[in-house]
Amino acid sequence: MAHGAVNPLSMTWQQWADAAILNLNDTWAFGRAGSEAEWQDWAVGLVRAPNFAQRVLPDPYQFSDWREWATRIFPMLEGDH
Repeated sequence: MAHGAVNPLSMTWQQWADAAILNLNDTWAFGRAGSEAEWQDWAVGLVRAPNFAQRVLPDPYQFSDWREWATRIFPMLEGDH
């Protein structure tokens, strides 16, 4: 993460996903996130991205709440420059 973690607990899905895209160096690789109901589809793209695949991020399909997943992954992404 170029600018530090984004706290998902105080944001809507769209706010968090937009902030995540802006904080990641590979912003071009991720389209704008869809609706909150489809968060897992967008999140799996992040998990499978070449720069993150080696970090073994948690599978979004193992979480029912995007905030729980986002809280878990962002500390793992910190330091990505």
